[in-house]
Amino acid sequence: MQNPLNGKQYNDFFKIIEPYLNQVDGITFSGGEPLYQAMELLELLDKIPHTDKMLFTGYYKNELNDIQLKCFDKFDLVVEGRFEEDKMGDFLWRGSSNQIISSPSNKYLNKLDLFTNAKSAGLEIKMIDEEIIYYGIPTKNNEIKKIEYMLKYMGNHLN
Repeated sequence: MQNPLNGKQYNDFFKIIEPYLNQVDGITFSGGEPLYQAMELLELLDKIPHTDKMLFTGYYKNELNDIQLKCFDKFDLVVEGRFEEDKMGDFLWRGSSNQIISSPSNKYLNKLDLFTNAKSAGLEIKMIDEEIIYYGIPTKNNEIKKIEYMLKYMGNHLN
């Protein structure tokens, strides 16, 4: 679980993303805990009703308060539950088997079995302007640490 005091505050995040909305099919809310800012998130979600929305939350639905539930119900796809290292596996969008994929809006209700049983696309690594960028969800224990170790072993310096 993330510290709710971390992060940056934006007075109107919608103004930042609005020019790009016609260029995307959907928006994913993850990193930190999006539901820590439920009032602001609800306000933003109300401004983008026709955009696909996906949420990654460390909470389960039954742990949410009323305002968080209102947010939750506006998402097309939700990955809910805490990551548990001992249940780590090769799962699409999930780091561990205890996490649940749901479709509160029912938009993807008929695809939930497919999503739940699909394997991860894995971890993709890119180098952009001498910076190493990771995409995806690691499927093996310590996968990122092992990659970093190998790069250092081969003489590369990582920050």
